[in-house]
This record gives sequence, C-alpha cells and structure tokens, in this order.
Amino acid sequence: MTKLLSLLLYPLNQALLLGLLALLALLLHRTRAAFWTLALATGWLYLCSTAVFADYLMGTLEDPYPPKALSVTPDADIIVLLGGAIRGDVHMGTLGDLNQQADRLVHAVELYKAGKAPRVLVTGGGQPGARSEAEIMRDLLVVMGVPARVIILEQASRNSYDNAVNTAVMLKRMGANRILLVTSAFHMRRSVALYAAQGLEVIPAPTDYQRLVGPRVRSRWLPEVSDLWQSTYALHEILGFWVYRYRGWL
Repeated sequence: MTKLLSLLLYPLNQALLLGLLALLALLLHRTRAAFWTLALATGWLYLCSTAVFADYLMGTLEDPYPPKALSVTPDADIIVLLGGAIRGDVHMGTLGDLNQQADRLVHAVELYKAGKAPRVLVTGGGQPGARSEAEIMRDLLVVMGVPARVIILEQASRNSYDNAVNTAVMLKRMGANRILLVTSAFHMRRSVALYAAQGLEVIPAPTDYQRLVGPRVRSRWLPEVSDLWQSTYALHEILGFWVYRYRGWL
C-alpha cells in the first residue's frame, strides 16, 4: 500500500497524470481547465527539479540526525545495516551493482573496523528467483574487509516494517538489544521509530547525506535530474513515515 501511494506521490508520475487530465479536458473542450492543469503539472515538476526545493525537503529529514565522529559513537551489541544500497545482480559482473545509497555499506564497514560492535546484521529480501539484498550486501562487505563469519543475514523482509520485525526476532534470540542502526540520514526518522517500537535500544548511525556543500556550477533554480531524484526520495520518505504512523507501526 505504501509503495503504491508513494508512486502516486512521485513528482514525475504526478506531472504525467496531470498532463493526461489536461489532455482529457482539452478533448472535452475545457480549454481553461486544460491550461491550468498543464501549468500546474509543469510548475510542480519544475519546482521538484530545483536544488532549492530538493535541499529544503531533504533538510527536514536530515537535520535531526547530524553525523557523529567515530570517537563519540557508542559501542553496541551489533551493527544493523538496512537494505536499499544496491540495485541487484547484473549480467556481466560477479558482485551486485551499488546505487546512490551505497554509503550505507561504507559506514557499516567503518563502524565495524573501529570496533564499535562485533557483528553486522544485514537486512533485505529479494524477488523470487533472485538473490536477496542481504546476500549481495554480505558479499560486498566481505570484499571490503568484514569477515563472513560475523555477518548475519535477514532475507525475508519486503519493506522497512518487515526489516524491523524480523530483525528484532533474530536479535532477541541472540541476546542482542543495543544496536547501531545504519541507514541514510533521510531514512533515519522512520527507521529509528520502527526499531524502537520493537523494544530495541537504537543508536542512530546516519550516513549518505544528500545535500552538497560546495558551490554549484549552475544556478540552484535551474532544474536537474539529480534534484528531481532527491525530491522524489524525500517525498517518498515523508509519506512513508505518516503512513506507518497511521498504521500503528511507529
């Protein structure tokens, strides 16, 4: 349900739907309605494609979770690395392909090598006939220097709620309660609430911050695909938080 709602919230999908409505209005000889509907579609798609709007949306999600230096990051029983950092297996490679959230893997490795926890649990299911996200991430963690013997897989989940429920069951069986939760900063608010609702002591370990620091070559008001992607992820996360709260999962 959440994934379907988020598809309807994606700016590009909304612009396309509004464009179809404008075409329908035109066919019905509702010229003024067609004009304003098309103007709304164009304006909304333009706004979501600007750095000004994209950074504002991301800021509302990232600002409550600033990065922590390793020196002040507490120790925990285990590092929990959430899925979403890979696209999947590819035809001409032996390792899975990383996506824009690959910083999650790097940060989990950094925490493990700093001795912050003795084990790493990776979460993420997969489509029938394909390897799970957890399996692919395990292989990448091993390449990055994490011993396979300390990596635990949770492969049955299909969304963030499943991640939390399934992981909590596994952790309680292991006697682990204090976790370092690694995910993108924009995903942290929902993730912390989900894992805390399972009775776990959650230490946020945010990474994968999206807003750039340096000056841009182009104006922040000029549209870019990367900014549309950023707005889309932020809107997806904002909707996901409120849907999960409505369903009583947080």
